[in-house]
Formats: sequence, structure tokens, C-alpha cells
Amino acid sequence: MNRENRRAFQKKLRDKTARAYAAAHRKNLGNAINDFIRDGDLVTLNVEQIMGHKGYSRMQAHYCAFVESSRGKVFVAHPCHPRADGFSAVVGLEGVDWTFWYGDLLKVEKSD
Repeated sequence: MNRENRRAFQKKLRDKTARAYAAAHRKNLGNAINDFIRDGDLVTLNVEQIMGHKGYSRMQAHYCAFVESSRGKVFVAHPCHPRADGFSAVVGLEGVDWTFWYGDLLKVEKSD
């Protein structure tokens, strides 16, 4: 965030409703961070989000075909470079040649 953006943000936070919104958003952000994908978790691809990426139309045809055919399929996740707390931004899927950004994956609850 550059100086101009930071000052504009601070100016917006002078408004009481904007401050309340920012505080609530920050509180929820902590919950999302603690709910990251761990080794062995079941995930699905967020196909709509992946297809909505800016450069999706320029991706390899084989990759696009895989993404579009993976709608609703469940995969086992394996983080590629986990930190000490277990978080990894890059996640590999079992039996898949590509790696994915953790934001493009949706966690699936295990049904016992």
C-alpha cells in the first residue's frame, strides 16, 4: 500500500460506520486464517472462481479442460511448502499434475 492509498484509507476510517465495518472484517479474517487446508483434507476446485481469473482464457487447453471437468469432484490435498504452523499457499492434489493456490480450493467436510 503506497502513501496515497494509506492516507485515503485512514481518511475513510474517520467515519464511524467504516471503522465498525473494518473492525468486523478484521475479526472475521482471523477465523479464516485458522481454517487453512492441511495435509489430507478433502477439497474441491472452485471452478467458477478459477474460470473467472483474468488470464484463464490464455491457459493451456489441457488445464482448462481439467478444471471444467472437475466440477464437483473431491480431491485429497497435500500442501507443497508448509510453514511451521502447517499453512501453505500452494497446494497439490492427489493424482493431479498441477498445483493450486489455496484460495481456489473449497474444503469439503468429511461425512462419517
